Amino acid sequence: MQVKCFWIMVLQFAFIASVVGQTLPIAEIRKDFKVGHKDEETCKKHLEALEKHADSPIERGYEAAYHMFMAKHTGNPFKKMSYFKNGRNMLEKEIKSAPNNVELRYIRLCIQYYIPSYLGYKDNIEEDKDFLVDNLYKLNDKNTKELIFNYLKGAKMYNDEELALLGR
Repeated sequence: MQVKCFWIMVLQFAFIASVVGQTLPIAEIRKDFKVGHKDEETCKKHLEALEKHADSPIERGYEAAYHMFMAKHTGNPFKKMSYFKNGRNMLEKEIKSAPNNVELRYIRLCIQYYIPSYLGYKDNIEEDKDFLVDNLYKLNDKNTKELIFNYLKGAKMYNDEELALLGR
């Protein structure tokens, strides 16, 4: 009887450990968003975690972004386009299902603002900039709101008047 109880406890512990081990470090993924296109190791690490565990629109939005970032980290032109197109389609799908999600619109704005024009993915820059001015202050997560604001402020996408509204 004691052996059976022991094995039940071991199995329960293993199950709990596997569930806890599957948490997605979304705060770290958010923080590293600004370097994912520059740092291949960071990009691969986060993409792998997101592909396995992303289960919310925001997590899938970051997964889409990291897919697009991978285009910069491969030399094969076919893989570049595949990473980019798949990521773009994933992000647009998430935005279509949650068009009022501030963080998804932030992700798209950042991607569209910085990618080369020849990729033809620049149609929503003004729309997303305006959306963020009108809605960033409504974000309940103070840390995420501050992270987004600081990134956008440093990116020089907004003039002083827009930044004042964005930072309210």
